Amino acid sequence: MKTIKYIVCLTLCGLLVLACSKDGDPGPIGPQGEQGEPGTDGVDGTDGVDGQNGEQGPQGEQGETGTANVIYSDWFSSLFPDDITSTNYTFSVNAPDLTDEIVENGVVIGYGRYTSPTSADIRVVEQLPFSFFERNQFYSLSFSTPPATNSERAFISLRSMDGSPIGEPFFEEYRYVIIPGGIPASGKSSMDYSTMSYKEICTHFNIPQ
Repeated sequence: MKTIKYIVCLTLCGLLVLACSKDGDPGPIGPQGEQGEPGTDGVDGTDGVDGQNGEQGPQGEQGETGTANVIYSDWFSSLFPDDITSTNYTFSVNAPDLTDEIVENGVVIGYGRYTSPTSADIRVVEQLPFSFFERNQFYSLSFSTPPATNSERAFISLRSMDGSPIGEPFFEEYRYVIIPGGIPASGKSSMDYSTMSYKEICTHFNIPQ
């Protein structure tokens, strides 16, 4: 009996020694396992309903027609003699802002002005070309640019309509208005400026009369 108890005690002591013994060093890390296959993408959600468009705002007021590129001369005095004995006569003045492009694509309008015979305070303006049948006189405006002339020139021409000497010229002053191609016409794609009166042209382009 004592022998059996002795054996049991030895066994328990051995187990305690094993339990308290120092752990061994950890072993090396094993190789990394293969990456798993990616999962299947989920189904896209349904798009939300588009919101309603806002109400259109009121249209803004139309801007004024620009005048930055419109060219106009001051009134210049006639250089015709007081009594012209020939059947035609021409004088010219400098037109420094004139270009070939304006001549080809723009609009050039000339005007003549005279004092009304009924009142010295009234100045009457007529657009060129102009026929003054009472005196058989025809007035016209033309332009020339280099190399045809040494400089840009505006020509005022006067000729007799019946072949007789011209005599006394009618207009006292002249001016011209140059409207380059592409100038907007208050929302319209095009406008025949030559059909507008002198006052309409001045008002349209803010030109002092």
